[in-house]
Amino acid sequence: MGRSDLGSFPTRRLTTVLGILIALVALYYLAGSFISGVRDAGSLSSLLRFDPVFFILSFLAVNLHLIAAAWSWQVVCRAVGHPVSLRQAYVVHYLSQIGKYVPGKVWAAIGKVGLSRRIGMPGVRAGHALVLESIFIAAGCLLVTLPVVPAASAALGLGTWTGIGAVAAGVVLLLLLAHPGAFAWLMRLAARITGKKIDTVRTGFCTILLLIPVYLVVFLSLGLSFVLLAWSFGLEIPLFPGVFLFPAAMGIGYVVVFSPGGLGVREVSLVWLIELVFPGAEPGLPELLSIASRLWITFAEGLAFLLSVFLWQGSGSALDMLRRGSRSRGSDTVEETLPDGDTLGHDRGEEV
Repeated sequence: MGRSDLGSFPTRRLTTVLGILIALVALYYLAGSFISGVRDAGSLSSLLRFDPVFFILSFLAVNLHLIAAAWSWQVVCRAVGHPVSLRQAYVVHYLSQIGKYVPGKVWAAIGKVGLSRRIGMPGVRAGHALVLESIFIAAGCLLVTLPVVPAASAALGLGTWTGIGAVAAGVVLLLLLAHPGAFAWLMRLAARITGKKIDTVRTGFCTILLLIPVYLVVFLSLGLSFVLLAWSFGLEIPLFPGVFLFPAAMGIGYVVVFSPGGLGVREVSLVWLIELVFPGAEPGLPELLSIASRLWITFAEGLAFLLSVFLWQGSGSALDMLRRGSRSRGSDTVEETLPDGDTLGHDRGEEV
């Protein structure tokens, strides 16, 4: 075992344990709140008012959201100069999603870069696309929280404009990080820290800004799906601002990097947000809905994963590659000159 393996093993173990602990604490709180709500309601059966029509509509809507999410990866890949088909984007996106349920959230990223390379995308472009995707997921989550910021700020004892200003500052900071000049500076800094050459692909800032409406479509389609799910469980939350609740909760789960798939964190956040905008909700119903939403979207993502396995057309077995953790095939890199004069580094033997 090499020195780097010895150093990374305790870190991996620590992040795994920390992620599991965060999830367990959040789930314990959620379970306690749910049990208390059931007692207040009288019985569990009194909370179960299920409308199958709204549920079917919600499931159809969330699958359209999943297609929109794959489309966003296609748009990001095009933005960094390597167009892929919607089918390829869908397969890469959902085969790699299984990695988000491993604490640390790095395995989804590793899988996405590795799978992208298997379909012929240069590693440097896949890495750049992944960074842009992460930036705009975070920025999109912040933007869709704006309508619920006043209520959240009041609950936290902050002024409304303080909350809005903090969210706006976060969005501006993320967009600045996505600027080609700032991104190149960050990569140079990373190269000095690691002592390794890191090649980048320059993308026009206007092209990058066009990703904002793309991710708003992704998150608003998810929010609409959740509102339909809530209606199927008898929780009559208003369409506005209800459409922003689930994306905001997912954003909170996304930034808590140690929690696998935001497990527990997302559900507790969702309960809190529902009670903020719909304080008249029957006790126990927000908790029931938050648990159901986890099962609902996990089942939809599971179907997308199975479909992606069937649709995979890259080199080698996608499942074998994910199982190996997309280990690097060597540290040596070669430099390729692109038609526009840019350069990129990729592993020897990589198909481009």
